[in-house]
Amino acid sequence: MAGPCAGLTVLDFSWGMPGAIATLVLSDFGARVIKVEPPTGDPFRRHPGWLAWNRGKQGIVLDLKTPEGRDQAQRLAGQADVLVESFRPGVAQRLGIDAASLSQANHRLVYCSLSGFGQQGRLRHLKGYEGIVAAKSGRMLSFAGQTQREGPVYAAVQVASWAASQAAVWGILAALRLRERTGRGQWVQTSLLQGMIPHEPQALLMRQLTRRDPVRFPEDTVAARLRVPSLQYLPAPCKDGRWLQLANLLPRQFQSLIRVMGLWHIYRDERFRDAPYTTPEDREVLRDIILDRIREKTLDEWMALFVEDGDVAVEPFLPTTEGMKHPQFVHNRHVVELADPRVGPMKQLGLLVDLAETPGAIQGPAPDLGQHTAEVLARLASGPRPLAAVAGAGNGHGPAPRLPLEGITVLEFATVIAGPYSTVMLADLGARVIKVEAPEGDPLRRLTGAGGQGVGTVRTTAGKESIQVDLKTEEGLHLVRQLIARSDVLLHNFRPGVPERLGIDAATCHALNPRLIYVYAAGYGATGPQQQRPSFHPVPGALLGGALRQAGRAMPPPPETPLSRDQVKEVSRWLSRANETNPDPNTSMAITTGIMLALYARERTGQGQAVHTTMLVANGYANADEAFDYPGRPPWSVPDADCYGLHALYRLYPARQGWVFLACLFQREWETFCRTVDRPDLLTDPRFQTEAARQAHDTDLSAELAQVFLTRSAAEWENLLTAADVACVQADRADMGTFFEEDPHVRENRLVVPAERAHLRFGDYLRHGGLVHFSELAGRYGSGVLAGEHTRPLLQELGYSDEQIDDLWARGVVTWEDVDPIVAG
Repeated sequence: MAGPCAGLTVLDFSWGMPGAIATLVLSDFGARVIKVEPPTGDPFRRHPGWLAWNRGKQGIVLDLKTPEGRDQAQRLAGQADVLVESFRPGVAQRLGIDAASLSQANHRLVYCSLSGFGQQGRLRHLKGYEGIVAAKSGRMLSFAGQTQREGPVYAAVQVASWAASQAAVWGILAALRLRERTGRGQWVQTSLLQGMIPHEPQALLMRQLTRRDPVRFPEDTVAARLRVPSLQYLPAPCKDGRWLQLANLLPRQFQSLIRVMGLWHIYRDERFRDAPYTTPEDREVLRDIILDRIREKTLDEWMALFVEDGDVAVEPFLPTTEGMKHPQFVHNRHVVELADPRVGPMKQLGLLVDLAETPGAIQGPAPDLGQHTAEVLARLASGPRPLAAVAGAGNGHGPAPRLPLEGITVLEFATVIAGPYSTVMLADLGARVIKVEAPEGDPLRRLTGAGGQGVGTVRTTAGKESIQVDLKTEEGLHLVRQLIARSDVLLHNFRPGVPERLGIDAATCHALNPRLIYVYAAGYGATGPQQQRPSFHPVPGALLGGALRQAGRAMPPPPETPLSRDQVKEVSRWLSRANETNPDPNTSMAITTGIMLALYARERTGQGQAVHTTMLVANGYANADEAFDYPGRPPWSVPDADCYGLHALYRLYPARQGWVFLACLFQREWETFCRTVDRPDLLTDPRFQTEAARQAHDTDLSAELAQVFLTRSAAEWENLLTAADVACVQADRADMGTFFEEDPHVRENRLVVPAERAHLRFGDYLRHGGLVHFSELAGRYGSGVLAGEHTRPLLQELGYSDEQIDDLWARGVVTWEDVDPIVAG
C-alpha cells in the first residue's frame, strides 16, 4: 500500500536544513515534493548534507524577483496541496506568495511558514540561523561551566532545526486531516524558537517555584552547573583509552552494571547498600571504584560483556558516521545507501518511522539545480490538476473543530521522558491523553524534584489524565482493555516481550480495536541483535555523535594520552555536561510524527496500524547535518577545543561587556559586517577575501575579530549589527528560563501561557505554549497531573460505581497519589 502522503503535491520554497527535513519526511511517505530554488540555488546547497536532506524531490528554478517567476509560483500554488517556506516575515508577501494571497486562489492550500523567531514580535526579522536562536534564547548560556573558561558555550546539535522541522510536519498533517472535513486549508506556523521549547525542560517552572519557596526550591548556582556526573550517567575510560557512556538510570539497570563489572560485593558494604544512592562522600568512593574497574578492560571487551548480558545501558562515544554502523542501526535499516550521481554511493538515514500498513519509500537522490523545471512547467501549462482527495472520507464543507486533534484519544503506557513528552504535544493539539501508570507510578516521579516531589513530571504529564492500575491483575487488565477499545492511539516503550506478558500486545489490541494506531517507541528496536537492551538519553547521545560534537575537539583526549585520576574525573565531568538531555525530546519529535502520519493514513484508509520508531534513528535525524557518508566526504564539523563555535564567522566572542554570537555565513554578509564595524581593510586582506582564504586562515581571523568585539558591549554590537542585517546577538543576557518568562517577544508569539488549571501540588503556573500554531485552530495547554489523579473519574466513565472503585483500591488493583499541596499558587 502507498504511503499516507501519496497523491499530495508539496512546494518547498525553504532554504537550509529545517524545511528540507520537513519535506523529506513528506516525500519519504509518498508526497511529490517540488523543491523551488532561485537561479543561484538554495545557498545551503554547498553543505554536503544537502544531498541527503533533499533526496526524493524534484527540483525547479523560479526567479521570484521577476513577474514571470512570481506568476509561475502562483500558478503552481494553485495546483498544490501544501506549500512550505522559510522566509522572514513580510518577504513572502513582497513576492506575492504569502498565505493570504495564495489561499484566495486555492482555498484548499495548506501553507506552512517555518521561520527563525516567529511571525510577530521584535525579533521576527532576525536571521533564523540555529546558532542565533540558541544564543538569543539562552541555550548557549545553559552550557556555561562545561568548559574551563567563563561564558556561554556553543550549542552544537541543531535541536531547534530538528524540532521545528517535525512541528511543521505535524501541523501540515493536522491541517490536511481537517481539510478533508471542511474543504479548506489554513496557515500553519512554527519557528526555530518554538523548536527550542522542548530543550528547556524545567527552568521556567523552577523560576516560579523558587520565588514562592526558595528553601525547598533553591536557585541553581554556578557550583551546581559544575557538578560531577551521577553514578548512573557516568562517562568512563577503558584500558585502551576509549570512552564509554554508562546510562543506567533505574536501580535494576544499575545493579546489572555492578554485577557485570564483578563488583557485586559492594552491596555487602554498609556504605553502598542502597547504591547508587549514597552520601556525597561515599558516592565519590564508589565513583573511584567504578572508574578503576572500567580501566581494567578494553572498550571492545566491556561491550561484549554488556551486550551479552542485555540489561546494561552503555555505548561508546562515537562520531555520527561511526554510530551509524552499529549492528542494531543497520538491522533496523536506519541507514541506507543511495546511488547519488554527484558523489557516488552515499550512506543516508533511512525512514524516520515504520508504518506497517502504509509504509514509506525513499524516492531517489536529490535533484540537480533546475533538473525538473521544464517538466514541471510543462505540466503546469497543460492545465490544472485535481487536488488530492481522501478515499472514502468526506471532502466537503463541514464545520471546523476548535482543536486540531479534537476527538482523538491517546492511551499512553510510556515512562520517563521521550514517550511521555511526545503525547504532551498531542495534548497541546487537543487530543485527550490518558496516562496509564503502574501502582508505583512513572519512575520519573521518584527521580526528579525536591524531596521526590516530581517536579519533572509537571512537564511530561501536562494536559493529560492519569490512572494508576495494576496490569498484572485480571481486573486491572480488564479495565485497561476497556480503555483500549475506546482509544485511537496506544503508545508504549516497553522492551520486546513485555506487552505480550501484560496482555496489551499489538495483536491483542487490534483484535479489541481494529482502528487502533499501536505505537512502539523503542530504545534499540522491535527486532534485531540488541533489541532487548535498555536505553536512556545518554546512549543515543554518545552513540550518534551529539555528545562528541558538544564536547569539542579536545574531548576526550587521544586514547594514548596518560591521565591521572583527577584528569579522568574532569574529562568525565566535561563529557557528561556535553551529553545533555536533548536525545529524549529529539526522540519525542519522531514519535509524534509517526502518530500524525498514522492518523492521516487512517483518515484515508479507515485502518489502524502498527507504528515503530527508535531513539537511535530519531537522534540520527537530530544530527542530520552530519548523518551521511560517501567517498571523499568532508571532515565532520566539531567546535574548537574551548567550544566557542565552528569557525571565525560562526562563533561566540567576549565583548567589552558580555558575550556575542556572530553568524556570518555568506560573502555578502561578510562584506556588510566589515563595513559596519569600520574594518574595510579586512576585505582587501588576501587572507580573508574569499571563503576558502578565510577557512585557511581561520585562527588569524578569529584573533582579528576578537579584538574588534572588545571595543563595544554585547548589547551595542547586537543593536549595531542587526540594524545592518548582520546576524549577531548577545549570548549571555538571559538563561532560558528568564528569556521565556520575561522577553516580550515570547509573549507576542504565545510561547508561554498560563496552564489552563492549577496543578494540585504546585498551584498556578506559566508553561510553554505549542510548537505549532494554526490560523483557524486553537491549542489546549493543560497543567501537569499527579499519579492516578483521574483514576476515579475514568472508572466512573467506564461504568464502575464508587463502591466498586473503593473495593478495587482496597485490593490494590487501582490507586492514586495523595494530594499534598506544597507551594501556594
